[in-house]
Amino acid sequence: MKATRALLELLKEYSVTHVFGLVGETTLPLYDEWVDFESVKNVMCRDERNAVFMADGYARACFKPGVCEAPGPGASYTLPGLTEAYASKIPLVIFTSDISHSQEKRNMLTEYEKELMFRGVTKESITIHDAKELPRLVRRAFRLATTGVPGPVHVRIPMDVWSGDVEEKEVYAQRLFVAYPAVRFSCSEELIAQALKLLSDAQNPVIICGQGVILSQAWEEVLTLAESLAIPVATTITGKGAFPEHHPLSLGVVGNRGGTTFSNNFLEEADVVFYIGSNIDFSVSNDWTLPQIENKKLIQLNVSEADLGNTYRCDVALLGDAKAILQKMISMVKHKSERLDSLTKRLNSLRSSYLEHLDSLVERDTRFVDPYLFVKALEKANEKQWIIVADPGIGAIYTSAYYRTRSAGRKFIYNYSVGGLGFAVPAAIGAHFGTRQRVIALTTDGSLGFNVGEWETIARTQADVKVVVFNNGAFGWIRATQLELYGKRFFNTDFSKVDYVKVAEGFGLAAERLSATENLEERVKEFLNADTACVLEIPCLPEDKLLPPVPKWRDAAQKYGIRHYE
Repeated sequence: MKATRALLELLKEYSVTHVFGLVGETTLPLYDEWVDFESVKNVMCRDERNAVFMADGYARACFKPGVCEAPGPGASYTLPGLTEAYASKIPLVIFTSDISHSQEKRNMLTEYEKELMFRGVTKESITIHDAKELPRLVRRAFRLATTGVPGPVHVRIPMDVWSGDVEEKEVYAQRLFVAYPAVRFSCSEELIAQALKLLSDAQNPVIICGQGVILSQAWEEVLTLAESLAIPVATTITGKGAFPEHHPLSLGVVGNRGGTTFSNNFLEEADVVFYIGSNIDFSVSNDWTLPQIENKKLIQLNVSEADLGNTYRCDVALLGDAKAILQKMISMVKHKSERLDSLTKRLNSLRSSYLEHLDSLVERDTRFVDPYLFVKALEKANEKQWIIVADPGIGAIYTSAYYRTRSAGRKFIYNYSVGGLGFAVPAAIGAHFGTRQRVIALTTDGSLGFNVGEWETIARTQADVKVVVFNNGAFGWIRATQLELYGKRFFNTDFSKVDYVKVAEGFGLAAERLSATENLEERVKEFLNADTACVLEIPCLPEDKLLPPVPKWRDAAQKYGIRHYE
């Protein structure tokens, strides 16, 4: 069996349904084999960076490792996507093809050092020098990607390897590593008992769920523990979905990316904070000021030993898989808390007052759509709870703060480990192919400049993706930061006017522009339920003229008299 066929058969054995990539000369032997191999679909993208984002969205949505590929010259284009996946602990296997061994060190076109280049953004960077080694090293890649701390693995295949022979008996998968987390491990019961005692003795405990809860699929265990011990639950922005936000114990998102005055203020009152699957980064801690930890006890559960106690000291450190440890913890709970009723009454009262305050901040504008009103309309219209993928900026901040999930699970995808622009559209395409369901992409005119070519991919593949474009004519987040730091000294943030409806139609997508005077709920519902993929452009104000709920911007908003949400 030729190596080209062996690779495709291995992907099939690993239950890979789609591979995202872009053809190049060094990959042509593989693509020629692919013509007659229908078990694994190839999704052609328009940029290798977006191929990685697609694989990332696929992996997050269906809990299987995402697979992408790139030819020699495009290998360096994959780095932004791999940087996000590596920081987010998303299991990917990326294959790059390269020039033949005989052409190395001869100034061949597309020749540059690739194995070393990938080492900083992958768990391992592997080169296959002999076709006979291909099955073993592919198995290694899937094993590494899905175990321990998940993450991307790079496999480089020189062009002459494609024509080599592989023994058929070696073409098999280790089925344990088809999905993630492939292996769950726990810590000692002694440590779990210490954590339970802190939580049980606490007067005002709070649980904060990071993305690790989603990756571990531990949302049911979080709910059971929270109800048993009567503990309010907040999430990080990337952990949104770990807890149902219509539940009376939900605080919503905390921190400076989606945190609100309701959730952040409640967290400050806590005497014990239990971080589950969170690395306690800049965002959730509001630059490591939230909460003030001097008089608090902290428990941290994480699959990564590097993250335990790394940014905040922790009184109890639990190393292991969230689901495995929480299951043990639940089995060790001896008495259920009696304060659930009184606590939920207090939370309901605080939440109602906060929501009334939010409504008082709304001002109707005939020219621009208020993102807060759009997000509430989206929440109401998204009855089937399709996954929402949001780029950094308006879509991410307003949904994380104000969209309340009805149930737990993978409901949102945010790339806030690194936070590069241009993630939402390609990741939504990948999420669609991973779930075969409709996916909603919330992007901005700033992000769209990085990936608008993938609108053609949506049209060509008939991917069921609804794209919302928040158009404020600028890199609005940077404008708001300039306002905070330098006053109204804006520089190089504004765009010329672009008609995104016509752009979408040029790519073959149905598109329309939402007017601020229309019935929002009705129009958003029509948009979501349309049979075909389509684009909805939303005219809105840049962040420096209507500030989203980012704590550090509040002073600037008050200083300059700018309307802001909180």
